[in-house]
Amino acid sequence: MSPLVIAALRVLLVLIGLSALAGQVAIVVPLVVELAGAGVPAFLAVYAVLGLLALGALEVGLVALWVLLGMVRREAIFDDGAFRWVRVVTAAGLAAALLVAAVCVHYGEIDDAPGLILIGGGIGIGGTAYALLMLVMHGLLQNATVLRRELDEVV
Repeated sequence: MSPLVIAALRVLLVLIGLSALAGQVAIVVPLVVELAGAGVPAFLAVYAVLGLLALGALEVGLVALWVLLGMVRREAIFDDGAFRWVRVVTAAGLAAALLVAAVCVHYGEIDDAPGLILIGGGIGIGGTAYALLMLVMHGLLQNATVLRRELDEVV
């Protein structure tokens, strides 16, 4: 893969990671502090914590993608270690999507907001589709790894 593409992807991963971190520090943490002292319903504080967890899952997925890009750059993507990182990306993406979907659906029920429920359902479906797609990609990586090893033995 082109070093330019890998560098561009890494720049984008850093920007996404910094945005998630800024969201945690500038929005979610102050919101949790404000909600804790304001005597608001407990579920709102739980939503803030779930938001932190979803952003944390996103950041874990970004780190795993960074490692996978490094493996691609070193042409080591067919090593067994890549499978672990693909599973991390899959689990992190699914966890983030399901956390956000759960908050949307729950709050949509409480606030009688069917649009929010649909958005949450869409996020949940999208996250599940993403995880299933990543499982397919994991299987393709396994097959390619086996074929690569067989080819190396032949050569």
